Amino acid sequence: MISNILKSRLKLISIMLLFFMPVVYAWYLVFFTDFKIDSKGVEHGLLIRPIIQIGNCELFEPINSEIYQLTGKWTLVSFVENKCDKACEFKLYELRQIWLALGKDANKIQRLAIVQGNDLISSEQIKLSQGQLLLKDDSDLNRLYNLFKSYPDFNNESIYLIDPYGNLMMQYKKGTNQSGILKDLESLIRFSK
Repeated sequence: MISNILKSRLKLISIMLLFFMPVVYAWYLVFFTDFKIDSKGVEHGLLIRPIIQIGNCELFEPINSEIYQLTGKWTLVSFVENKCDKACEFKLYELRQIWLALGKDANKIQRLAIVQGNDLISSEQIKLSQGQLLLKDDSDLNRLYNLFKSYPDFNNESIYLIDPYGNLMMQYKKGTNQSGILKDLESLIRFSK
């Protein structure tokens, strides 16, 4: 009789352990090991660690000459050579399409082209990339370029993301799918509300 009661209790305890052990094991992995340090998250870009403080600077929209601030919105940054070729035009077009695809949330994102060299982008290219912002001051151009270059994996063909507080936080390497960038932006906007 006692052995049957003991067997029943052992079965009950083993069934309970089957349910609780995965939770205990996951808790141990997350809080007491380096389980997550180099794991790939759900983001499509590369998180920049540590975050690089960019700060604020003035931007302008060349068509209507309005002045904007770098801080306050999520900012997609692309580097443009002074002679913008077809690949450069396509990158500006891609960024515009991502921005348009955000729909009602597009007002939370701005796009900045950092033009390397003395010449500005041609007016046709600016019209193609409606809403594209440029740096207002040449001193900001040098300062920003040096801050971006301080990132060890800097590549001027990549697209970068600056948060609303002026921190460089994510890099999208050349060839990153537009839908991946769009999903990241939608998630960031949703979680930052």
